[in-house]
Amino acid sequence: MRWADEWNTSIKLTSRERLNSGAFWDGRAGGIGPSSFSRKLTDEQLAVIRPGADERIIEIGPGNGRLTIPLARSALEVTAVDPSANMLRILSEKMSSEGLTNLRLINDYWDRMDMKMLGRHQKLVSSFSLFMYGADEQMRRMDSIADAVHLFVPADIRIPFPVQEIMFGRVMIEHTDFEILHNIAKELGFEPSTSILGYGDVMSFESLDAALEHCFDLYNVPEPKKEPVADHLSSAMTMMDGKFVLGEARKVGTIWWQKR
Repeated sequence: MRWADEWNTSIKLTSRERLNSGAFWDGRAGGIGPSSFSRKLTDEQLAVIRPGADERIIEIGPGNGRLTIPLARSALEVTAVDPSANMLRILSEKMSSEGLTNLRLINDYWDRMDMKMLGRHQKLVSSFSLFMYGADEQMRRMDSIADAVHLFVPADIRIPFPVQEIMFGRVMIEHTDFEILHNIAKELGFEPSTSILGYGDVMSFESLDAALEHCFDLYNVPEPKKEPVADHLSSAMTMMDGKFVLGEARKVGTIWWQKR
């Protein structure tokens, strides 16, 4: 299977096309707040991107501005493209509260936009926002408008193998987003550099029900499969400091390339 085909299969089987929807994020815009993980991630991302005072940067899927605002504090201009009007409203409020005037907000879908309209940028950033099909074509579009591209993607298997076996009858997604996108970038001739950022943080929950609901939503578990998936997850969880913990410490993959 070609890496681009594996990406499309992964998006479909993990039901992530629903995440490439303004309406989906409109309903969640107010529920995403800072955490120790997000603060550490932001600091590490800024160290990788190194926004310059003379640089125009474009960000795909900025959400409520966790990374966007710090980028705008350092860059000449930041263009943020997001399909969620509610997310951009929150981002706009943060801009105003900080007195930032160098942010351009575009309420649209990245994969539908005219690249000529966006213009040229020194850097393009995407942080956990690639939910569309055709990653190879989208990466070509990124490369066409930026001198350097920085992608931050999960370096963990989204749906654990035992859960895949319950949901699909066998393991269908063997590689992480990081592995797939890295290989697509290589096939496109971008000569990408990569690294993996590791964090000690693990997902923890106050109750078993809260943990199961989070996993059902993350994996998009169909109703008939919820009971067997719940049985497996319940047996796989451990307790840490009185909370329910599932999985290992999170890993974030970075993929970046520079135009030659």
